[in-house]
Amino acid sequence: MQPTHYDILFAGAGLSGLTMALELARRPTFQDKKILLLDRDRKQENDRTWCFWATDAEPLPPVVFKSWDQCRFYAPGFDTNMDIAPYRYRMVRGIDYYDWAIAELTRYPNVQRLHATISNLDAGRGLVCTDAGDFTGEVVFNSAFVKTRVLPDAEAAYPKPPFSLLPYRSDGVTVNHPVTTNKSIFLLQHFKGWIVKTQAPAFDPQVVTFMDFRIEQQGETRFVYVLPFSETHALVEFTVFSPALLAPETYDHELRRYLSDFLKINDFQIEEQEFGVIPMTDFSFPARQEGRVFHIGTAGGFVKASSGYAFKRTQRKVRAFVDAWERSGRPNARMFQSPWIFQVFDSIFLRVLHDRNELGSIIFKNLFQKLPPTLVLRFLDEDSSAFENLRLVSAPPAGPFLRAFFKKLIASCAAFFTTHANKNV
Repeated sequence: MQPTHYDILFAGAGLSGLTMALELARRPTFQDKKILLLDRDRKQENDRTWCFWATDAEPLPPVVFKSWDQCRFYAPGFDTNMDIAPYRYRMVRGIDYYDWAIAELTRYPNVQRLHATISNLDAGRGLVCTDAGDFTGEVVFNSAFVKTRVLPDAEAAYPKPPFSLLPYRSDGVTVNHPVTTNKSIFLLQHFKGWIVKTQAPAFDPQVVTFMDFRIEQQGETRFVYVLPFSETHALVEFTVFSPALLAPETYDHELRRYLSDFLKINDFQIEEQEFGVIPMTDFSFPARQEGRVFHIGTAGGFVKASSGYAFKRTQRKVRAFVDAWERSGRPNARMFQSPWIFQVFDSIFLRVLHDRNELGSIIFKNLFQKLPPTLVLRFLDEDSSAFENLRLVSAPPAGPFLRAFFKKLIASCAAFFTTHANKNV
């Protein structure tokens, strides 16, 4: 049976897939294209929370659940109430974004969605195999498969990773084996959050706790953030940067301990829970078109390597990509790439955390103690100038960052000469 053909096909329809599909559907250039989105989930659950800072001028979907003008930062020996104007810290609930994006897509008759489990991907033929049939596309956007293991396998506390390793079958349906590398840094940002309700007022609804490093670090980078919805209602989230997940009970223990020791809350109800894992890696995700496939979302390196932020970055990358596609008439995956200098900064930061994970709290403390918070936020957005970047690199502990810089320099030179030597063979 012949696969059903579409002009544009999505293997995965989470944040990046829905954002790309909607950006394409809205543009007259693509409204004669047949578009199909495939995903294993129906997107009917509030499975995640996205947070970010943005000015009011930033083009954003109309789904912000709550925003705040002030952020509180805590570390041993230092705390500050940060005025982040012109930014506001914003929160988007997964279910609100899914509902809005899916409703918007129904306005475009050339766009279809199909609930299906994807089993295979052939980049050369633009073929996506599913339990609901096989499909081909002139252009395929993949956010369902990766060829390098950047997240842990499914387990009890983490039952549904966002994507799978690219499968390989000996009959050649897929084109590549899973790839592994020892040259990149692979860390995880893993977190568990509770939406809690208290009887008595316990939160300041005007101020976000952006990072609280006063908790025991256990040789890792650990912090809690608090997003208050009202005086009695908040999301409290325990976050770790480390190479591996913790025991499931540890997340609950740390949340209870924080609520008791720092917020003085012992009487509360847990209304919702969320658990997530985000890759923190300097691995070079595919930056070029592979056959008919373009990699997007986490599978395409959309997540900021040093911070884990993705929502606003996804909106920006998708707009830039579609703008360029309209201008040139051809999709160009290089539009997804971050500027080289910020990739280097991310890699150096990850190297420091890899070698000295316990320094995370000191690094962030130095940044927010020595520099204006808006400068740090611009840097994390990759909007800072060259002069501002120089100010940023002077704030963290010099020794570990210099050692990480030279390690990165040596590795980059080795990779350069190896590549050119192979070309000359």
